[in-house]
Amino acid sequence: MNVVHGRLEALEKVGAGALADQALLKLIRLHLQKYEKHFAEVQQALEPFEQQFGLSSEECYQRFMGGEIGDAADIVEWMGLYDNLLLYRERIDTLRAAAEAS
Repeated sequence: MNVVHGRLEALEKVGAGALADQALLKLIRLHLQKYEKHFAEVQQALEPFEQQFGLSSEECYQRFMGGEIGDAADIVEWMGLYDNLLLYRERIDTLRAAAEAS
């Protein structure tokens, strides 16, 4: 059993489960806002690359991963940003699912 799970069980045992759930939901929403902000910032940072190369970031990523596009510094920077976007999207989806489960 991990520490967080043990703490939650202890709170449940003493009748503070609802309070713990409210606190966790607030924490989830706080992190969700943070990742949504980061996601929007990265989306804006991707736009100049997409305009410069005439490709969506997703299409470039597929070509890059398939070895169809070289590894010039600007492409690598672009793909690094896109990796961040994918990470933030995954975290947003995870947090939204957790928030909706309550």
